[in-house]
Amino acid sequence: MTALILTTAHWVGDPRLNRHAAYLEAAGIPTKLVAFGSSEIAGRLAGVLKALREVRRERPDVVIFPDPELFVIGSIWARLIGVSSVIDIHEDYRKAAYTREWVPRWLRTGVGLFAWLNDRIGRLIATTTVVAAKELSSKHSTTVLNIPDPDSFEVRPRGEGRGTVVYIGDVTVARGALEIADLAHRLPGLTFLVIGRCPAALADEMRAVAGPEASLELVGQKAHKEAWDMARGSIAGLSLLHPVPAYQDAVATKLWEYCAAAIPPVVSDLKGQKLFVSRIDESLAVGDVESLQAVVARLSEDESWRSLVAERSRSLVESEWQAHRPDRKLVAAISPGL
Repeated sequence: MTALILTTAHWVGDPRLNRHAAYLEAAGIPTKLVAFGSSEIAGRLAGVLKALREVRRERPDVVIFPDPELFVIGSIWARLIGVSSVIDIHEDYRKAAYTREWVPRWLRTGVGLFAWLNDRIGRLIATTTVVAAKELSSKHSTTVLNIPDPDSFEVRPRGEGRGTVVYIGDVTVARGALEIADLAHRLPGLTFLVIGRCPAALADEMRAVAGPEASLELVGQKAHKEAWDMARGSIAGLSLLHPVPAYQDAVATKLWEYCAAAIPPVVSDLKGQKLFVSRIDESLAVGDVESLQAVVARLSEDESWRSLVAERSRSLVESEWQAHRPDRKLVAAISPGL
């Protein structure tokens, strides 16, 4: 059996897609990941045609589509040429459209409706549907949670030096970019490491907010292993989502990854994130920049508390990984006989 993962929106280093590939390879299924990633509508539409050609050229036993524009047309095309199709639904696409800064505001309602329809119709056409969260599930879907294998993360300290606060992921206003910059301004004794795609104009604004005394490092997008090697030993990992509909109940993958790396997650107090950190320490959910500053400062200064929170974070991901085993769930969903 062979598998192909095709994406028109994600980059080749996307953590969930690389985990999928690793799970399948570990089960003895040779897997190829091909990314025609684009953050523009025209590029994503062009990627659809490239993806269809790739399916025909590779002729795998199963193809996984993680982007809504491929759910319907990709599944139909796969059926026509005798390939099993899997759609991987990882968010509420109608809500998410309003957070996409690359989508013009006047077009977001239409893009959201298009994505939602592809989600609903794709579930009827695809051979198999997997979802990233229980709230996205339907009658015949399989939930493959975004919990990473904790054994794939190193937790050893970075060594001597100034305390580091890390953020990993796309850098946008709605994901707390300006709050990170403000925090760097308030805590000049700490280094703020921001790893992820960041528009040049937003990077300039963040530096202006942080000011010349701050240690704000915007290093851009890095491959998964390199990013977490850079983050290793950080005193806190940030997820400062704004209260927009798509984020109210969200639990970002980075929260699980911070925990796997024994980095205490500090989050904005939205419902999903607040519930997540309540299993570690309720004070890690903050409502404003002043309380954010206080929590991060405490993590920097109180080594015993930081060690306790880091230990609880690591224990949480270890227990949840064993309870849910997303690797086995994915393999069973696409190849029940293995």
